[in-house]
Amino acid sequence: MNRPRILGMAILSFLMCMAGQIQAQPKAMTPEELTRRADVVAIGKVTATKSEWDENKSRIVTRATMSVGEYLKGNAGNVMTITTLGGEVDGVGEWYSHVARFNKNEDVVVFAEKDKKGNFRVTGGRDGKISITKDKSSGVSRVSEQMNLDDFRTRVKSAVRAQSTK
Repeated sequence: MNRPRILGMAILSFLMCMAGQIQAQPKAMTPEELTRRADVVAIGKVTATKSEWDENKSRIVTRATMSVGEYLKGNAGNVMTITTLGGEVDGVGEWYSHVARFNKNEDVVVFAEKDKKGNFRVTGGRDGKISITKDKSSGVSRVSEQMNLDDFRTRVKSAVRAQSTK
């Protein structure tokens, strides 16, 4: 084979692989889908995070402690701990691309479900944790550029009501 043909085949193979990766990425879950799957939907502030080895010392997990100001679904008390895969312990880091990450003092909405051990896990990977920001000019709390926290709260509560009537 000649060089241009090999190069062309390599580029075509690369593009086909990239197209497969793009298609394989999961579609973002809607608030309604997250609400249906979650045991609790909480609004609050992350007060601490701590990474540690799991009980088998085979994986690193991070436990985020959250002071809950409001539940839109369910109730787990004033303080809730959410366990996620990944983190860093003693210079060893383990990170997963589709796992939510929490930061101390971050205001968040969290969709969470209990695992078999009774630990809360984020529902829907990164989609199940939404950072709350304040609009600098208006002071309005926002979950995205398109939606403020009050409208989002109404949307989730509506999904909870719809779920309870089924």
